[in-house]
Amino acid sequence: MWEKTALIILVGFLLFYFVFRKKLKKYGQNLVKKSSIKAIRRFRVRVDRFKLTRKKYIKFQLLKEAEIWEEMDKYAEENNITREEALDRVEGYIDEILPFFNVLSYYKFGYASSKFLLNLIYNVVIDKENFKAISKIPKNTVVIYIMNHRSNVDYILVAYMLAEHIALSYAVGEWARVWPLEYIFKSFGSYFIRRRYREPLYHKVLEKYIQLISKNGITQGIFIEGGLSRDGRIRDTKVGLLDYIIKIKNDPDFTKDLLFVPTAINYDRVLEDMNLIKEIGGADPEKRGMKKVFSGLKLIVKIPRVVIRNGFFYIFKGVRKYGYTSVAFGTPISLDRYLEQNCSEIFTLPRKERLSKIKNFADYILERVAEIIPITPVPLLAYAVLQDGRNKIPESDLLQSMTDLKKELIQKDARIVMGNDFLDLMKEKQKLKDVEEDRTMELVNFEYGIIEIQEMQKSMDLAIEVLSLRKIVYKKKGEVRINPERKHVLDYYSNSIAHLFETI
Repeated sequence: MWEKTALIILVGFLLFYFVFRKKLKKYGQNLVKKSSIKAIRRFRVRVDRFKLTRKKYIKFQLLKEAEIWEEMDKYAEENNITREEALDRVEGYIDEILPFFNVLSYYKFGYASSKFLLNLIYNVVIDKENFKAISKIPKNTVVIYIMNHRSNVDYILVAYMLAEHIALSYAVGEWARVWPLEYIFKSFGSYFIRRRYREPLYHKVLEKYIQLISKNGITQGIFIEGGLSRDGRIRDTKVGLLDYIIKIKNDPDFTKDLLFVPTAINYDRVLEDMNLIKEIGGADPEKRGMKKVFSGLKLIVKIPRVVIRNGFFYIFKGVRKYGYTSVAFGTPISLDRYLEQNCSEIFTLPRKERLSKIKNFADYILERVAEIIPITPVPLLAYAVLQDGRNKIPESDLLQSMTDLKKELIQKDARIVMGNDFLDLMKEKQKLKDVEEDRTMELVNFEYGIIEIQEMQKSMDLAIEVLSLRKIVYKKKGEVRINPERKHVLDYYSNSIAHLFETI
């Protein structure tokens, strides 16, 4: 009797478990769906629908590509393996590359944590006027943000800047393929690429994936230099990913325009600057790859350390941040228009000639990026100090030099970054502008001149404050003094804007 009772209880328990599990799963899915919709409505952001596509479907679409199977057969023959073994390798590449975008991860965790971390480390300047070019982008286009690469923080910074406009997908290098960065980036919709990995089969899978998401309108962010700048200057362009994307225009079924948005990033302090400067001497590719991985790991350790330190100062002494950082967006470049004006027959050219034309296009975009590099206080002071050449500069001389440089930059329509520290001075300027019609021009110009000197004094003081924490530059007895042993750091920051003075 007890055996039957036990059996009935067990069956009842199992029935209850499966019904409850199904209900709980459905409840969880509905909760996630509602939270995702709520997050999207809160940010009023456009999420590319294809981002929400299941990985199984994307994998199925890729395995339908005839070119992948052709390359797979070549690989199997060359390596004396079966087709099934080659297929396993392809599926491994697909699993490695594919992200799993999660709205809640991006907007609940990603946006909140990036906002907290960035604003605790830097004075982040968001220029709303600068977003006008982005807000006018037609919805029936595919948009690619082309960026210079200063720091691994770039990924977080640009995504944070664009959070209220679009959820950006990045091409992320192997440096981030460590836990927990790999999981975080994939949940944010980023796909992974192996740089300097020459296997044709891998590149065919990568090419077809990038083309698939591009055709389906995924907004991407690409660091066109292919790696971080070691000396602060903009590096030469890499065209691999750009070539993959542009080739979709050769598909007669794809009729949308491709728009490339020049995106420029700059900092008063790059967290990895000393490691990058040390790499200028060069290293073999294998060691360099390992250094990138270690650089990613160091960043995981360094950011919490800086946050804890700044949190301490915030509570007891006021935050000691690493200066300013900002992102500038240029006028979108239409690929259709560019090809029409420069190379309408690009897809009929042999591969070498086609890549040469694409390299020209990449260089053209990067020139537009260079033109809009944000001018933060430290690079401006670094350039002025190096131009002077002395290790002890009277404060008044440096102030005049920086003022003259700023005037030159304004004439070139450069973007001078001014944040919360300049609010009072900006308000004074606005008041003066409102009443300038009622006053003589001589008096107005005089008052403008006074405000500009005050702005530059503020910029100089902010830059010295950031650099003095690192014993690079400090003030003493009315002089700005430079530590000769750390002058190479000033070279690094000066180089980020030096090109603006080299061009007319």
